[in-house]
Amino acid sequence: MNALFLARTTPSTIAPGPNTRRLGLLVVVALLVVLFSIRHSSFLTLDNAQTTLLNITSIAIAAMGSAMLLISGHIDLSIGGMYALISMVVAFVAVHAGMTAAVLAGLLVGACLGFTNGALVRLLKISPLIVTIGLMSVYGGAAYVVSSQSIFGFSDGFLAIGRGSLASIPIPTIVAIVTVILVGFYLTRTVGGMRLYAVGGDKLAAQRSGVRVGRTVLAVYTANGLLIGLAAILTTAQLGSSSPALGANFSFDVLTAVILGGVAFDGGSGRPIGIVIGVLTIGVLNAGLVFEGLQYWWQEVAKGSILLLALAADQASTAHRARKSARGPVPSSSSVAGSQNTKTTAAASAPLTPDSQAPGEVVFEVKDVCKSYGAMQALEPLSMSLRKGEIVALLGDNGAGKSTLTKIISGAVQPSAGSLVLDGKPVEFTEPADARRVGIETVYQDLALCPNLNIVHNMALGKEATRRRLGVRIRDDRQATTETAAKLSKLATRSFSPLTQVDALSGGQRQAVAIARAIGDNVRLVCFDEPTAALGVTQTENVLRLAQTTARQGAAVLMVTHDVASVKKICHRVVVLARGRKVHDGPVDALTEHELIDLMSGRPRAHN
Repeated sequence: MNALFLARTTPSTIAPGPNTRRLGLLVVVALLVVLFSIRHSSFLTLDNAQTTLLNITSIAIAAMGSAMLLISGHIDLSIGGMYALISMVVAFVAVHAGMTAAVLAGLLVGACLGFTNGALVRLLKISPLIVTIGLMSVYGGAAYVVSSQSIFGFSDGFLAIGRGSLASIPIPTIVAIVTVILVGFYLTRTVGGMRLYAVGGDKLAAQRSGVRVGRTVLAVYTANGLLIGLAAILTTAQLGSSSPALGANFSFDVLTAVILGGVAFDGGSGRPIGIVIGVLTIGVLNAGLVFEGLQYWWQEVAKGSILLLALAADQASTAHRARKSARGPVPSSSSVAGSQNTKTTAAASAPLTPDSQAPGEVVFEVKDVCKSYGAMQALEPLSMSLRKGEIVALLGDNGAGKSTLTKIISGAVQPSAGSLVLDGKPVEFTEPADARRVGIETVYQDLALCPNLNIVHNMALGKEATRRRLGVRIRDDRQATTETAAKLSKLATRSFSPLTQVDALSGGQRQAVAIARAIGDNVRLVCFDEPTAALGVTQTENVLRLAQTTARQGAAVLMVTHDVASVKKICHRVVVLARGRKVHDGPVDALTEHELIDLMSGRPRAHN
């Protein structure tokens, strides 16, 4: 009943991240319009409105690129220098090679500069702030290298790009509107857009969920450069000239608009409509200050003050969300509670015992795998096998190497030596996406959940359901919601909606979400890394039953745990690690709980 209700009531696509539409800021914009209109009768006219929109087209286009970067937890302070350099290149090519070559040059140079920024951020592995501040100076100086004087003398065809109109609407305005719509669609409807929010919310969690973080960051920097190139082309054609000092305040205006629009400076949140409102705020404010006749420096003081107020509001909003999360989740009528039927409840009351059915063929093998970090040997050469339908316990004290081995199997860590074999064929995992693609799922000890996304998006991340709409592939969040509710119902968790944001869940509920995410039809191996650490007695029993169900469906199960009692309840075999070495590998029923504890602590097994 709940699954049917969710299927009917859930939107086909749910915008990811916290809701920051900035409707309150829209009221402020309206008040500014009223104020300036009262003071200046010519402010609220069609001509001034068109001029204001035309003046913010470049800011709007660039703001969408900067918004994507900020949402992903990155920033580019070099956009002013890029803007000036690309404009000078476009102007030079337009004079010497014509309109088509100039447009292509602007887009190509923009994409190349953006790619360079992203590559340097990845390679240097330091704050994007530092990297792009340096690049800002490089690009700003390079603009003067192209020419230290203004360039003009363009053809009528090139000037028409910035000064022409369609149906009385300036071409730059049309281009800006189309750009905003396309980027907004990408952010809210597509798989790539949701992954940007995931990376901004928790980069490591996104990577462990199968997101190729490095490629995503490189792509978004390249897209940002492409949009800066587009903005530079339109501005150069509109002005009819280019100057190396063109981008002096461009970065400030763009970032102010984005932050005013509700995009968090530390990433993970923001809505396209909010960005549009932020850009409109800058446009109205700039136009109003010109009407007021203020000196240039007072205009800068006003814009700077508004930016500081926006940052303060952003911090206050973050603190409010943190306080709300600390109060715990609010149950929803579309929760997963109550989906357990009488048959499931009766099955859950049966005592847990290891399945007597013999395990099948070997699914996965670890051969002489080891891992060292400098001089420290975290894992000595180790071999083990995992069979179809078999539950293997991996035991050991803290620092024994259990999590290291689990991360190697899941692709989160690469071994220093040795090999991994799946279905008799060697495999290499450079990142978790590789392991998930071949059917290896992992429930990490730190859960690997993105706190800024809801449960549905976390569950789908890395394996998003999609559908086609007008020939474009978009996320199918309705299907993902139904699947999420079905998976969560198997854990008999307390009432909460699948659409609840993860940072509003308790620790036990987050654990349940992470475990439910590993359930799937094509899973070959599931690694549970301390799956019951934050769960109560009932939920622990449900997790153990889930592990048994997963094994009965034909998957191999590796259970990393400290809980010896749980091992005796469901596991067929136990592998014990001590200080990075394998000290035991054999049937569970051949050892008592006390003997297992002795092996975990590094003490030799007592022989009778």
